[in-house]
Amino acid sequence: MTRPAFLTALPNRAVIEITGADARTFLQRVITKGPAGLEPGRAQFSALLTPQGKVLADFFLFDNGEGGLFIDLPASEADALLKRLSLYRLRADASIAPRTDLAVAQARGEGEAELATLALAISPDPRNAHMGQRAIVPAGGPVDEDEYEAARIGEGLPEFGKDYGPAEVFPTDVNQDLMAGIDYKKGCFVGQEVASRMHRKGGVRKRTVRVSADNALETQAPVSSGETPLGTITSTAGKDALARVRLDRLRAALERNETPESGGCSLEITQDLDTF
Repeated sequence: MTRPAFLTALPNRAVIEITGADARTFLQRVITKGPAGLEPGRAQFSALLTPQGKVLADFFLFDNGEGGLFIDLPASEADALLKRLSLYRLRADASIAPRTDLAVAQARGEGEAELATLALAISPDPRNAHMGQRAIVPAGGPVDEDEYEAARIGEGLPEFGKDYGPAEVFPTDVNQDLMAGIDYKKGCFVGQEVASRMHRKGGVRKRTVRVSADNALETQAPVSSGETPLGTITSTAGKDALARVRLDRLRAALERNETPESGGCSLEITQDLDTF
C-alpha cells in the first residue's frame, strides 16, 4: 500500500491540560483506558462513556512532562468534557483548564521529523502504527487535512465528529476495542458494565469497515444488499470510505455471493472481516 507523507494541524481538535498531585488518579475510575501506564512518548487512546455504554467523547492522553496530562479531544466537545471532568474530580487535587494556545498535529513519513521539532508532547498514533506521529504543538500551524483524511480512512480509523457524534454509538461500533481504546482489565470506568458484557458475550452487532467503489461515494448514503439494509457510509475520501454496518447481515450477504452497494455503486469490502 502506498502511504503518502503529510504534516497537518487538525483544526477540529482542542487541548485540555490537567495538573496537580491527583491529575491522573481521579481519571482512573472514569475513562476506558489509562491514565495508568501513560509515559512520555507513548500516548493512550481512551474515551468517556455514558452509563449506558455509549461514547460521549473519545480522546488521546499525553504526558505533559510535569506529571500531568494533555488531553487531545474533539473541539466540539471541549466545553462539555471540561465540565464533566470537573464534576468527576470531586475533592481531588487537580486543575483542569483549556489550552487555547496549543493545538494538535499529525504527521506521517517525511513530516514526522519536522513535527518532532515543534512538539511539546509527541507519540506514535496509538490507534494504528501506520498513521505516524501525533503531537501537541503551539497553535497556529498550517492546515491541509486532505492527506490525513485519506490516510485515516485508508487505515480504517473512524473519528468522532466525522463518523459519529456524542452518545450515538457503542465503542465496538467504531472499533475502539481494536484501536487500543478500551482496557477491559483496568477496573471501574463509566459504562463498564455494558462494555464488559458485550465483550464477554460477543454481543457486537455493528462494526465500521473499509469499503471502496469505482465512483466517489457519499457520506450518509445507505449501504444495502438487495432489499436488506446493511448500514451507512460515515466518511469518504473519494472512492474510499468507511461504513458502519450490521456485521451479521454483511456476512450473510457475502455468503450468498451478493455485492453490497451504495448510491448505485457496487462496494468492495477492503477489510478482512475475520479481524472482527
